[in-house]
Amino acid sequence: MNKDRRLFLNQVSVLAGIAALSKPIASAASITKSINTLYAGGHGLTVFSTNDLHGKLNPISSDLGGLIQIKKLIKKQETSGLLFDAGDFLDARQSLSAQKGMICDMNDAGYHAVTPGYNELVQGQDYLAALAPLMNFSMVNCNYEFNNTLRKFIKPYIIINSGRYKIGITGVGQQLNGIKYDDAIRCANSTAKFLKEQEKCDLVICLSHLGHIQHGDMPDTRKLAAQSQHIDMIVSGRNRKILAGPRVLLNKLKKEVLVTQAAWDGLMVGKTVFRFESDKRTLVQAEYFIAGQPRGQTFWKTYSGLREMTKQAV
Repeated sequence: MNKDRRLFLNQVSVLAGIAALSKPIASAASITKSINTLYAGGHGLTVFSTNDLHGKLNPISSDLGGLIQIKKLIKKQETSGLLFDAGDFLDARQSLSAQKGMICDMNDAGYHAVTPGYNELVQGQDYLAALAPLMNFSMVNCNYEFNNTLRKFIKPYIIINSGRYKIGITGVGQQLNGIKYDDAIRCANSTAKFLKEQEKCDLVICLSHLGHIQHGDMPDTRKLAAQSQHIDMIVSGRNRKILAGPRVLLNKLKKEVLVTQAAWDGLMVGKTVFRFESDKRTLVQAEYFIAGQPRGQTFWKTYSGLREMTKQAV
């Protein structure tokens, strides 16, 4: 089987169930939220995802991209869902006022959780801690050790209840100056194991600001998926790459992990629909939407334009 096959509108089975392994990690503080069941009988969940927004509120080219277009796109969807971001949602070069405006619009868009990236942390932990009270969404990271001030606002994981199902969310990032770093893949795996085995989560999602592909021994999203055992979905960010659609990779147990990384600056949004069956198997339907796609124009025509504009497609 192709270990890196692309997934568009096809349905695939993902991670039917994983046997219990060794001792779990010690319990860490978490936040639990409740959301409305998205399907009759509580058998489904929709996940929207973004990455590398870079503080872009307005379209960046020909009405394409930006958080304002993302909000319009999501509001047009037939079902609501969870909304996550994989880091660098702010732009460190922007003014404090612009950053606060971005957070306000993310609140309005309905984000549930994000992981902090370089742009959120480069100005210092106290700087982000001062912005954190403005956020109506959670920040998650399990492989950084923050100072006492920022630790109050960034949790190693959160759990969201959707009907009868529990969704565990964690996050990881690359090494950054001024922050104590622990191995991202090891921490993600131990946290996911804890969420599955101890918290009994039905689905575990990792928000990864590692980058889709890194050279050498640097951790990246592909390596994380390959070495994981309990992660069902990875929302990826950091590389300036456009993936034409979500991808399915194989984990350490040869089970499937869904990986989604939309384009940067709000050009694209990922949409993934999970359906929980009685035997705990999960069927997923996944696709990308282009924020601001011209009326009457096909996805592929607009996507081809993005490829030409960026020269970064993979």
